[in-house]
Amino acid sequence: MPVSIKEYKKDAKVAVVPVKSGTKQESIFTKDIKLFGGSIGMKFREQLYSELGVLLYSGLDIQTAFKLIGESQRKLVHKELIDSLLAGIMDGHALSESMQKSGSFSDYEVFSIQIGEESGKLLQVLEELSLFYEKSIKYRQQLVGALAYPGFVIGFAFLVVFFLLKFLVPMFADIYARFDGDLPAVTQFIITCSEWMEKNIYYLIFGVGTMITAIYTQREKDTVRNIGAKTLLGMPIFGGIYRQIFLARFAQAMYFLLGANVPLLKTVGLVKQMVGFYPIEQALMQAEQDILAGEMLNKTLNKSGFFPSRLIALLKVGEEASNLDEMFKKVANEYNKEVERKTATIGSLIEPVLIVCLGGLVGFILVAMYLPLFQLSVGVGN
Repeated sequence: MPVSIKEYKKDAKVAVVPVKSGTKQESIFTKDIKLFGGSIGMKFREQLYSELGVLLYSGLDIQTAFKLIGESQRKLVHKELIDSLLAGIMDGHALSESMQKSGSFSDYEVFSIQIGEESGKLLQVLEELSLFYEKSIKYRQQLVGALAYPGFVIGFAFLVVFFLLKFLVPMFADIYARFDGDLPAVTQFIITCSEWMEKNIYYLIFGVGTMITAIYTQREKDTVRNIGAKTLLGMPIFGGIYRQIFLARFAQAMYFLLGANVPLLKTVGLVKQMVGFYPIEQALMQAEQDILAGEMLNKTLNKSGFFPSRLIALLKVGEEASNLDEMFKKVANEYNKEVERKTATIGSLIEPVLIVCLGGLVGFILVAMYLPLFQLSVGVGN
């Protein structure tokens, strides 16, 4: 159930710091569970809100709850964060203030916790935050899983082709160089590719390395993010899945904040900082200006061209019926189910296709290299 906070004051403000990429408050959707390093990931956040909610529900005070949570932490960075929050609470600060001072939580989390504290609905807010991050983890797993297997097979295929062109083909080329006569066109083509790669391999490695470094260092530039988003969405088959995953994330975030009676303009501003996907960010940036001018949300989102017409229609109905939060919940659930169905179907279909393609590519190179030997054996037999 969404958190109903009738006591919430719409003019309540949090002195939040704008989220900047590369800081500890970086978009929650661009971070995941960190196996190494000092960042806190979505899994830790989900467990923190879940455990805190259970302990408070059982009747413990917030200081005792944080002491117990801190004692159960295995990673030093997590324990230090819990200890800093506990210290702030013991100094008389609210939990939301301590979270903001730590610099490890997004505006979204700080604002939500503040709403719970002011309204007396902290338990419900903690439950909603836990569920939100649980679904966010699921979305991230879907995003990674959509290309994990295909990416592995394609990468392995490149390695196999590299090995064949680098080591196997030159061996055959040396043998055929001793023979008189023309080689079959397909064999000559493979040998030419191998020779070209041998001459330019260091340039290729340098070029690929330079491109990866440039993309990584400039990844926060709007131009690079825009190109990356268009490339992602333009991928055959997978582009549609990625679009639905990001739409589900967007709808889930909007549902949670609107369900907590956060004003629409404030909700749009917070979600814009969270999504971490360029087309949605740009659409929400424009939406902030249009909403201030009195325009409906569905109309301003329709201008971007990113959101499907069916989603726009549902939002229009939700705004007219004053149940926009429930409409976003419905949209998020629909997209989530659709993504699960498509990823399962594509996974079962694309696996044999990739295996056949990989086998065909390797077989083509091997047949091309052995073809002159076959022709030679036939000529000797005749």
